[in-house]
Parts: sequence; C-alpha cells; structure tokens
Amino acid sequence: MARTGDERRQGTAEGAAMGRAAHSLHAEEPVLDDFWAIDLIAPPARSLVRDPSFGSGGMLWDGFDTAPLFAINVGSLRYAEDEVERCVRAGIDQYVILGAGFDSFALRRGDLVGRLKVYEVDHPDVQALKRSRISEASRTPASLPVFVPVDFETVGIREGLPQAGFDPRRRTVFSWMNTLPYLSATAIESTLRDIAGLAAEGSRLALNYACDVPLSDAQAGYLQSLRERLGQSDEPMHPPWRPTDFEALLTRCGFAVREHGSERDLEARYFASRSDGLAPTTPARVVVAERICEPRLPS
Repeated sequence: MARTGDERRQGTAEGAAMGRAAHSLHAEEPVLDDFWAIDLIAPPARSLVRDPSFGSGGMLWDGFDTAPLFAINVGSLRYAEDEVERCVRAGIDQYVILGAGFDSFALRRGDLVGRLKVYEVDHPDVQALKRSRISEASRTPASLPVFVPVDFETVGIREGLPQAGFDPRRRTVFSWMNTLPYLSATAIESTLRDIAGLAAEGSRLALNYACDVPLSDAQAGYLQSLRERLGQSDEPMHPPWRPTDFEALLTRCGFAVREHGSERDLEARYFASRSDGLAPTTPARVVVAERICEPRLPS
C-alpha cells in the first residue's frame, strides 16, 4: 500500500503503481482503470507489467499472496474517487490527496479539468521522482496537480498547503488512502487536526484504516504473516484501531462521520461477481467524514 515516502521508501509507491497498472491492463473489469500508472513506474518494470502473466503472478511477494491487500488498496481508491465526484456535483472545487505517492487522479481525469483543482501532498523525494516520470511519459496528462512537499511525521500541512495556493475559505474534499497503517497515532491525530484547522466547514474527508476487530482463523494467520514480513523491512505496520476509538478520534478532531464501511461493503460495491476472484478479505474500514467544527484541545 502506498504511503508517505522518503528517499528510501520510493519502492512502496512504485509497487502500488505496478499493481494498479497490471490491474488496469489485464483485469476484465478493473475496479479502477488507472491507465496512467504504467507511465509512473520505472522503465524496466513496464515490460514486466505488460506481460499478461504478471496479472496474477504480480500479486505474489516471495510466495505471499498480496491480492487481498491490493483489493483493499484499489477498492479504497475507487471509494475515494466516488466521493470526490459527489463533492464536485455539490459544488466543491478543491481536492487534496494526502500521501499521494504515484496517484494519477489529476493526470487522467480530463472530465474534471477546470472544475476541480487538485493538490498532492507527499514527501519531496517521491514527488520529484513522480514529476520526472510524468515529464518522460509518451502521453500528455489531462492536468497536473499542485505538488505540496510534506513529511507527515515531521511537518504539518497547515504551512505547506496555503503556500501552494490552497484557499481555506472554500469547501474542499480530502482523501487519505492506504497510508494510515504505516503512521504513528500521534502523526495521524496531528494531521487530522491540521486538516480540520485548514478546511472550511462542510469539507469532506475520505480515508481508510486498519481495524482491530474479531478475526477468523484465516484472517488472523494472514495478518500475522504480513506483520512478520513487514517487520523485517523498514516499514512496519502500527497497531490497528478499534472502530469506536477511530470515530472518537475523528470527533475530537472536528469531524462527524457520514459513512463508516467495512471490507464487506467494498466487496459488495466493487467486487461482486468477479470472475478473477479478487476480493478484499482482510479487515479494513473506509470512512467519509465531514468537517463540522474546530478540533478540541488535546486532553
């Protein structure tokens, strides 16, 4: 899953883009048709991803099946885009993507050019690599986002976004997908407070998070294997959230929850009757929240 990166972590964003590219190229009915993703990955990887056999084999990580995680990833991105479209219809004209990685929304959504200004927030090293890939691409992007360099663990967004031209007086839709499991609780709360402090009343936030809920034996075994693998890398996962605790966090940060869905909701909405069996079977939650008030002071 893509997350905020740095000079050592660009491979996470690139790996996620490879999965989206393969899904767009080879799936009969892509959950999200990310046709720009192929241009955002390294040139040596493009021929690999274009091979039809990569469509299934690319889901394996040293023999570990990442398909359930990819389904959460791509389903959550589609969920966010659906919310953005609803917000545009409601008159919102600013969109901020937090931990954008190699997201391609602005590059491919020509239907929203002139109606929506897109800001991408991520580490400057990831953004520099992405910008170079865009400039080298054989196709022309529908539009370019405004790149806002921020590291969530050390710098808040309240400084970077206004400097990039963001208008805090206008309602905005924010998305923060596939990133929170890799961030500390302190960084998550700080960023939520920054969003609420910047966003006009009525702004929307779509995000997902790893949840602490009862597990089946199969789910428990899968997640244990995943934690062991990530623990051996430089990107361990932080503890999951109880859904009630996450709702309480959003409330004290100035948000009201409007939707709180599960992996089963994603499956019903985007993965029903798929012939390839792709489905989000690991526990996850997707949320749409509305900014209603200033954050409460920390206790």
